Amino acid sequence: MSQLFAIIFKYRVFLVFILLELVAAALIVNNNTYQRSVILSSSNTVVGGIYNTTSNIEQYFNLTEVNEDLLNENALLRKQIELNQIVGINDSTDQQVVQKDALSPLFYGMSDTIAYDFIPARVINNSVYRSANYITLNKGREDGIVEGMGIMTKDGVVGQVKSVSNHFATCYSLLHRDMAVSSELKKNGALCTVKWNTEDPTKASANYLPLHLDINVGDTITTSGFNTVYPEGVMLGVVTEAEKTPSERFWLVTIDVSVDFSKLHHVYVSKSLFRAEKDSLEAMDEQ
Repeated sequence: MSQLFAIIFKYRVFLVFILLELVAAALIVNNNTYQRSVILSSSNTVVGGIYNTTSNIEQYFNLTEVNEDLLNENALLRKQIELNQIVGINDSTDQQVVQKDALSPLFYGMSDTIAYDFIPARVINNSVYRSANYITLNKGREDGIVEGMGIMTKDGVVGQVKSVSNHFATCYSLLHRDMAVSSELKKNGALCTVKWNTEDPTKASANYLPLHLDINVGDTITTSGFNTVYPEGVMLGVVTEAEKTPSERFWLVTIDVSVDFSKLHHVYVSKSLFRAEKDSLEAMDEQ
């Protein structure tokens, strides 16, 4: 111990210098927007690189499961191609609805036009059992990803992009205390909000469903399409508990989330083709 104190005393001037440099750097970053953005972008790149290397090792030991998921998705995509050849995207509205229901949730946003494009990405880091869970993707700004885009799999909603560097993106998981998704009860279109407010990564709540509605176990909750984050009809979960409380104005509804967050490997980032136009118009109306 005495030797340690002797070393510290010997290099005390240098150590004080380093400490002051760190304090100065912290003050610069905290009080200057440009420097802060540069540091955050650089840290995202470094951390993303570490996560990417770790993920590559983990992926090697999960190849069987990953390949099975990819084969299932390829089968659905082949079904989509075959149905497109039979029915045609620009047919009547009734035919489009039939085609959409037959295809599975992979074919989102089909009405008069295709409203969404999808960017495939790989999950290279994912937390599940915290109160604020995040996901890191191996795609970033150079791949067309920007803040605010939605994330999903063939099973349903996964989260939303939080911040982006050139090659990586960090995202809010649906299992995040601040995450809320505009949703609806599929059978009648009643609007609600899905929010994760439990410690169980398989459960969430569907809030603001009025008491006059008929809600049953087994009902499906999907995205409402009222914003440009997710297309309409993306799966969120199935009702497992529905309780009326006289003192409350709304049902207390619990759902089983449709995505298994402990097994996330590949996702799709949803890119709204009309987001800029819609946001610009709504901003003009609010002036």
